[in-house]
Amino acid sequence: MSYDLYFTDPRISKEEFQTYFRGRPNYEMSDLQAVYQNEDTGVYFIFNYAEDEEKDSEGTDSVASFTLNYYRPHIFGLEAADELAAFIDSFGFEIHDPQNDGMVDGAFSKEGFLKGWNAGNEFGYSSFLRGENPPERVFALPGERLESIWRWNRAKAAVQESFGEDIFVPKVFFMAVSDQVVSVAVWPDAISELIPEVDFLFIGRDELAPKSFLGVRKKDEMLVPFSQLATDLAPYATSEYSLPAYKLPAPEVPENIRDGIRNLRPTGIDGEGIPIDQVLNEEIVAKFTNH
Repeated sequence: MSYDLYFTDPRISKEEFQTYFRGRPNYEMSDLQAVYQNEDTGVYFIFNYAEDEEKDSEGTDSVASFTLNYYRPHIFGLEAADELAAFIDSFGFEIHDPQNDGMVDGAFSKEGFLKGWNAGNEFGYSSFLRGENPPERVFALPGERLESIWRWNRAKAAVQESFGEDIFVPKVFFMAVSDQVVSVAVWPDAISELIPEVDFLFIGRDELAPKSFLGVRKKDEMLVPFSQLATDLAPYATSEYSLPAYKLPAPEVPENIRDGIRNLRPTGIDGEGIPIDQVLNEEIVAKFTNH
């Protein structure tokens, strides 16, 4: 199940289609297809070029098409809206939108797209969650939380560039811990970092690893609840970003924080990674799982 949008006029050549997407970040271009995949946000979707003799599913002549799968967190639509607007503005396309709540024919608007996408996506939730074989496990977070994390990850590269190499900016990702979805960021060896306020920090220790009785450091890594470190991080709090964050000094953090990481005892907490496309909107899931 997917949201499908068609670009009907003007006609552009295959070479123009390829050149456009090769010039934009996060796209991988094959002969007739441009696949968008943002490694920072986890969002993906596809643009296809239509050969002259091809028509869309309703028999409408199309220059190209766009496909975004349903049963996804709403942030997929938010990121896609900007890419669609840029593509359409670049060539002046008109669109054909066959979705029930879509824009029909004519001009594109982000608001119209998101209205149609959100309606179709909700129908996708209902189909999967109330179908004959509903998923055994469903991971979900409030939409506001998902969007804040998405905005952090989307801005990550720009924020990192503003800091240079002095301060590391981590991606926020998701894991299942005790069968619950949690947000996680890495913080290796207490380095100078802009630490987002997440549920857990994934801490690897090398320089700060504990020594054995023979005086040899043994590298380790562990999931540590953010709350366990919150007091030490509190003096470095900043509200400049989409998530509350803690900007540690560079080039080296204070020794009391390094000592705290050096003296951590293994937590024994295990988790498994969850792709962003499997972390759904809690509010929509509730509509189709609560009786």
